[in-house]
Amino acid sequence: MGEVGEPRGLPAAGPTTRQLVRDIGPALLRLVSTGATADDPLASVVIHPPTETAVPEPNCVVLGIGAKTEAEVLGLLAATNPTGPGVVAVKAPMPSSISTVRTTGPAIIEVSTDASWMHVATTIRDYLIDYTRARIQPDDDSTDLFALANAIYTALNAPVTIEDRFSALLAWSAGQDQTDPERITTILGRAVHQRTLEQQRERGEFQRLRANAGPVYFAATEPGYLSRVAIAVRAGTEVLGYLWVAVAEPLDSARAHMLEQFALVVAPQIAGLRTETAHARRQREELAAAVLAGSADLVGAGRLQLGDGPLCVLAAASRVSAGGHSPIGNDPRVDLTADAVAVDELRRFADTLEYYLAAVHPRSVTVRGTGVVYALLAYPVGATQALDSTTRLARDFLARTPLTDDHVIAAGGPSESIGRITTIRSQVDATVRAMRHPSFTGQSVCAVEDAALSVLLLHLADMTDSLGLPDTTGALRRLISRDGPTGVLADTMAAYLDAAGNTEVAARALRIHVNTMRYRLRRIRDISGLDFAHGDTMLLTHLQLRVRTLRTPRTDDPDKNPPAD
Repeated sequence: MGEVGEPRGLPAAGPTTRQLVRDIGPALLRLVSTGATADDPLASVVIHPPTETAVPEPNCVVLGIGAKTEAEVLGLLAATNPTGPGVVAVKAPMPSSISTVRTTGPAIIEVSTDASWMHVATTIRDYLIDYTRARIQPDDDSTDLFALANAIYTALNAPVTIEDRFSALLAWSAGQDQTDPERITTILGRAVHQRTLEQQRERGEFQRLRANAGPVYFAATEPGYLSRVAIAVRAGTEVLGYLWVAVAEPLDSARAHMLEQFALVVAPQIAGLRTETAHARRQREELAAAVLAGSADLVGAGRLQLGDGPLCVLAAASRVSAGGHSPIGNDPRVDLTADAVAVDELRRFADTLEYYLAAVHPRSVTVRGTGVVYALLAYPVGATQALDSTTRLARDFLARTPLTDDHVIAAGGPSESIGRITTIRSQVDATVRAMRHPSFTGQSVCAVEDAALSVLLLHLADMTDSLGLPDTTGALRRLISRDGPTGVLADTMAAYLDAAGNTEVAARALRIHVNTMRYRLRRIRDISGLDFAHGDTMLLTHLQLRVRTLRTPRTDDPDKNPPAD
């Protein structure tokens, strides 16, 4: 047993290639070449089609889709060898010329020719998740919700999922291939899809479950989907989670009674899981929060077991409302129900990210702040592409996980020392703020440098406000006083500056003739006295126009600048 407060059951690394092949079995995987990596830990699984040029990350299972001939397999090995992936997987039959006694490069496993690549990817990903589940569970945790789910499946002859009260997936039974796309999406994403969850709330399904002690039948909502029978799992009056059974018709009284009895068995398991893991998770989150705040010493930070290599920081938050404010703002009339929903969704997002990182990047830790979820990701000593890897990982998470339609993620780093984490945390906080602003048009995942201009402009707006500086000065003030704050000439000036002074590009953006554009520029010069050849004046004008746009984001109105004849 470790020291008091030290997280228990946190393996230093993932399973090896030998363990992966042994545990999944020869029906799907066979080790044909040990290479130099068969005993190295694995952290993730990636798909590497023939057209892919990006080099996979280290310590991963590379699925060589389309690699069949000797030249294709050797090309795949050559492309991946520089980063030292754990293993390369190719479909059987393996070219006979590929030696099985190689001592360099990645290990090679042969995949059953009858298996689909999606099945292989899902199976390996599930295995990595199950293997690393101990990162957030104590060693003495005897809970086996998967066994209970399979027992319910056997008794009812219907596939089952066990979810917590936030609709995050805890376990599922066999037979899910007999269900529907909604259930498959839930299992792959480890949580109910956000759209599905919203529809369930609109239909009042959770209210019905909380109001009924026994099973509740929900008819199928779409063609090709199965109906559901669900029951709330309770400890006293508190709802701990739900059992969901995919069915073609309502359960008869005997099977409904069995489901009630199973709910009684599952309840202490969910309660025990939550209680037993709460202390370890809280201790780990407190350590991570201390590192992010700069109040952790090297000894405390070392207890996170992240190693001595560079660290990157992720910050994730929900997008903003149309008004540019946080969905839960400071308005005293704020809907408390919306507040509770936002808190629940953030919790589900944080839990899903934690499980995802446990599978694909074990050397990580997540912590939930006020409206923001942070993740610390550690890389081996000497890693040179840590930030790129972190950004790719965040994009993969948003692409695969159904809870992320309305979230943005900022990535910062790397930091070679714990002491610099606070600086990176400030950078990702500022980046998230910029990404949440209605004027932001970038991607849902950005490195700090990708959103640098938006961050700087927001800080400039803050400084202008704090110093009480006027929004406009000089030539721009004269132009707006004559033309109005949303006049045609002000928009023309903004388009011209956004186009870096290219008249033709600005005219196309405004959908006017280039001669009309030149006429408007002459009018701007005559009215405002703006010197188009003075760099500082043009810079100040451009900055002031951009700051005004941040305060009142423009909307593209096709009628505002009709095409000129």
